[in-house]
Parts: sequence; structure tokens; C-alpha cells
Amino acid sequence: MKKHFQSSLRFLSLALAACFVVTGHFALAESPSTTQEAKLTVRGSGLPVPRYVTLKFDEVNLRAGPGREYPVLWSYSKTGLPLLVEAEFGVWRKVVDHEGTTGWMRGSVLSLRRMALVTDGSAKIYTSANAESNVIAIAQKNALLELQACPSAMCKVAKGSVRGWMKRDALWGILATEVLD
Repeated sequence: MKKHFQSSLRFLSLALAACFVVTGHFALAESPSTTQEAKLTVRGSGLPVPRYVTLKFDEVNLRAGPGREYPVLWSYSKTGLPLLVEAEFGVWRKVVDHEGTTGWMRGSVLSLRRMALVTDGSAKIYTSANAESNVIAIAQKNALLELQACPSAMCKVAKGSVRGWMKRDALWGILATEVLD
């Protein structure tokens, strides 16, 4: 009887752990007045979470859960599209796109290459990391740009032969506190 109870208890704790994995996060109370969110990684890549990644291929499926048995929620068709990794479960990554759509993808379809999307209607690209410098181009909403550096409030971007600097807040694909050299 004791062995059966311990097995049931072990199963229950594994089931609870699975619930935490599916949600991708849980709250830890530091004090009655503050709550801090902690991200959960189960046998993942060892890379920091959250982080931005990009799609490696033109055809990638977003699934409802971490496995091929889960239904496809969405299919993406844009190599280089940036996604935010919120959680990891083995080879699966819980990701969020620029529109807030959340689901799971295999890590093998994702790249560490850094790209960013323009989120405003249009955004100026400057010759230097100074908003007072000359404007060399205008990037329209949803323009996909290579993210080369982002040391402060301005980020160095490239698209074809155009290379310049944009305001960080006009881009989706970099964490607010992240420094990219």
C-alpha cells in the first residue's frame, strides 16, 4: 500500500510539473505586496529564456502543444521572422510572434540569427546612432531587417544595400534591456 501511495504521489507531482510546463511560467510570491514571474525550462537548450530567435525555413508550423500529436494552430511562410521564446520543453520551444500568437515549435526550425520587424507605420533609418543625423531610408510597417547591433536606444540594421540606425522602440525582435553588440 505504501509503495502504491508513493507511486501515486510521484505521478501527481509529475502531472503538476506538466501543468507548469504547458503554461510556461508560474508566480513566486516574494512578499505579500510583490509577485515575480519565473520562467520554466524543462530539459531545454540551456540558452536564456526569454530570448528572440528567427524561423529557418519558409514553411513552419505552430502547434498547440510541445509535440507532433498536437494540432497545428498556424503555418508561417517567412524565413527570418523573429519570434520570442517564452519556455522550453525538451526540443520544443513555446514562442510568441509579433501579433501575440502563442504556440510550440521544434527548436530545429529556429535560428539564433537576429532579425527585427518594424512595428510602427514607418520608421526612419539614420546614418549614425543619432536621431539628428541624416535619414537614409524609411522602413514601412512589417519590414524585416537584419539586426546587427543594439547597444542603446538606437539599433544598427541592414536590408540589402541599406545599412543604418533605427530607434529601438520602432523594432520588434529585441528585449527592452538587451544589449546586442
